[in-house]
Amino acid sequence: MAIANPNEPQAQRGTFEEAAHAARSAVVVGNGGGGDCLVGILVASWLRGRGVEHVLLGGIGCQWWPPQGAVVDELTTVIGPDFYEPSDLDGARPLNEFAVLVGPDAASRGQRPHEAFLAASTGGEAFVVSMLGGAKGTTAGLQAVVEYAQADLVVSVDVGSDCLSTGHEVRPVATVLADHLTFAALLGQSVPAFFCLAGYGADAEMECEELERNFGAVVRAGGLVGGFVPSPSALNELEAIQKQAFDPVGNLVVRAARGEFGLHRVHTGSPWGNVARLSPASIPIWALDPRVVLDTIAVDVRQILGTSSLCDAQRIYMDLGRLPESLMVRFVDFRRRPSL
Repeated sequence: MAIANPNEPQAQRGTFEEAAHAARSAVVVGNGGGGDCLVGILVASWLRGRGVEHVLLGGIGCQWWPPQGAVVDELTTVIGPDFYEPSDLDGARPLNEFAVLVGPDAASRGQRPHEAFLAASTGGEAFVVSMLGGAKGTTAGLQAVVEYAQADLVVSVDVGSDCLSTGHEVRPVATVLADHLTFAALLGQSVPAFFCLAGYGADAEMECEELERNFGAVVRAGGLVGGFVPSPSALNELEAIQKQAFDPVGNLVVRAARGEFGLHRVHTGSPWGNVARLSPASIPIWALDPRVVLDTIAVDVRQILGTSSLCDAQRIYMDLGRLPESLMVRFVDFRRRPSL
């Protein structure tokens, strides 16, 4: 009989519904930076409906904000995110070296992260976990948040598809490092942990055929452990906050729930953007066992579990042939400059 390695992530036991009913307090973290944390509102609402008394929401120190003074329009694009230091946010209250609590007025160099808007909408407090300490630092940061909230359940929420990439897709996904660092942190928690996928395909980072193949592999391996359709009231709350803190991908979560299926332009990557294909599968929040996702699809995450800096994780992904978004140019103005 094989003996389980105590340092190896183990398969989740029980369903998402069962874990929610058993939990008193939960932490919900946006998995990929930017507006992912806002979509956590949908998960928080569902958890409260199952009797969870306290839900603390937040995200990671990864924002696609333009440089100060930059003109943002149809011909400019923020390509590479800023993996910033959360403790530099105005009014940040450190939980440890890798996590802070923030309020509605949190800002960095005059720019407010999505977590500040989340704090304003959900009771005045949210959290931000740093990516700068690699997988070990991100894990420690999320653990500090879980301990602060006295949580007995932790959930990460990813919008789109990139975390379900293998690294061998015909069109490489563009923003996987942040997702995989957060995913590594989720795997490192000592309380029940679940990975939720929202807005299936909404980020336009993976071809639908490949997303279906990868998602199917997780389901066949027993990794689909629950799911739900967001309530109308929760969708209205998400739609209201997105009017203040717009996110081009998160916005499609609401549009899918309104039945706006088909092709949608997502203004990312170029002045022409990318094409997302929304379907009825884009409505539910799918709950997956992160250990099964690790074993079947996100196998590259194992390579960064021991990293203690963002630079280490970047180097490993470069060696794997995956271009980290943290190394991309931050902001591009696609206008041709006149010759002198």
